[in-house]
Amino acid sequence: MPRISLPRVVRRYLELARRVDDSVQSLAGQNAELRHELAALAEEVSALSELMRTTSRTVGESKRATMIAARRLASTRARIRIVFLVHNATAWGSIAELTRLMHQDPDFEPIVVSIPHHYSGVGPAKGEGRTHRFLKAEGVPHIRLHKSQLAEAAELLRALDPDIIVRQSQWDDDIDPAFSTDALAWTRVILIPYETMNTTENVPIGDPPINTAVDTAMHRAAWLVFLANEEALAIARRDALTAGLQFRAVGHPKLDYARQADPYWPVENSEATPARRVLWSAHHSILTGWNDFGMFHRVYRDMLEWARSSPETEFVFTHHTLLPETMEREGSPITPGEYREWLDEWMRLENTAVWNGDYADALAAADFLISDGPSMMIEGQLMETPTIFMERPDHIAFNEIGREIVRGVHRVGSVDEARRTIEEIESRGSDPAAARQAKNVSRFFGEPGAAARILDVIRDEIAAERIVSPPST
Repeated sequence: MPRISLPRVVRRYLELARRVDDSVQSLAGQNAELRHELAALAEEVSALSELMRTTSRTVGESKRATMIAARRLASTRARIRIVFLVHNATAWGSIAELTRLMHQDPDFEPIVVSIPHHYSGVGPAKGEGRTHRFLKAEGVPHIRLHKSQLAEAAELLRALDPDIIVRQSQWDDDIDPAFSTDALAWTRVILIPYETMNTTENVPIGDPPINTAVDTAMHRAAWLVFLANEEALAIARRDALTAGLQFRAVGHPKLDYARQADPYWPVENSEATPARRVLWSAHHSILTGWNDFGMFHRVYRDMLEWARSSPETEFVFTHHTLLPETMEREGSPITPGEYREWLDEWMRLENTAVWNGDYADALAAADFLISDGPSMMIEGQLMETPTIFMERPDHIAFNEIGREIVRGVHRVGSVDEARRTIEEIESRGSDPAAARQAKNVSRFFGEPGAAARILDVIRDEIAAERIVSPPST
């Protein structure tokens, strides 16, 4: 059979195809080898990352252990120096009585420092000026740490050399990292909750989830945490990682502070005595997914209409410090512009006002309190004020304390119901919930004098830690 000679072009094509095939096979082999090397490298990187995390934890734990050991070398000063970091003027009532008593006690040296805040880590640090003005008006000597001085915050604290630091909040996100739980590990930290007590089944956060009322990082690191009652202490023992070892039930200083408030009513345009004075307090939780108590966005127009139609009634609006900032968040049911427009209309009425000062003074002058906040419904009972709790139906559940506290208020779901409830109380001549209020205050706050009891606990704990010198021979 004669041999068939392929054209040169075909031969060149077949040769190229063979070379391409050889190259592809070679690359495939190289890729397989490279994938193997990358897999081995990934394992090494993972192992190195785990080693770094372990080392970081070890170093962190060693650092904290060293700091804890150092703080137990008690000061040789005759007086216990306590620094109060104040970022929230509206929560001053929780520590005011404590600082006052310390100034009168030769065993203590209180130092108050006004600092900026950025609630929940939102926005730049601010608010120190307002806190400074409040403290100045209250006659409280204090050191200022302006937002422009935050870089020197750690240096200031070490220069003050406190035996104890009191922070207003368990939330690290509310303040600068210089005042965080880790940053303060070198000294004893005391927490006196700004709220009188937690009344709800808190939304669990973290993995595994924690009860943020008793088991945040601040709670765990705190030298002492003071609670209002035995019921709250039982919750701490049940839910805290430390089983509540550092918690003490002594009452809450806000009880004494609130009862000493000077009544002040901000509405100044009325020439005659009003038919009634209504303090309306709005919570910040108008979003969905936290505790969901906030009703402002559902009732603010109705409250404005009520005020317009009832010139004989005076209304003072106050709100949780975080409410305006919450309106700036994604998903807010009301915009900052809508709020400002409403506020302008509210302020144009002669029988309305806005109060940004100490809530206790306005509450002491009010005939009725309307609030959607789980904490403010307690404040009304402290002041023996008929309290209308404007209740959002989807809020998180009350805990065992909250289920009792809420029996001292009138639960309503709308402005119309609130208005009718006030009229019914007035026609009756007394508040039918007054007896329950008194029982709640007695049960959950105990006797007056919580601040003095806190001082006694601090004194005893410091004494137990002082280095005892050996007897001379």
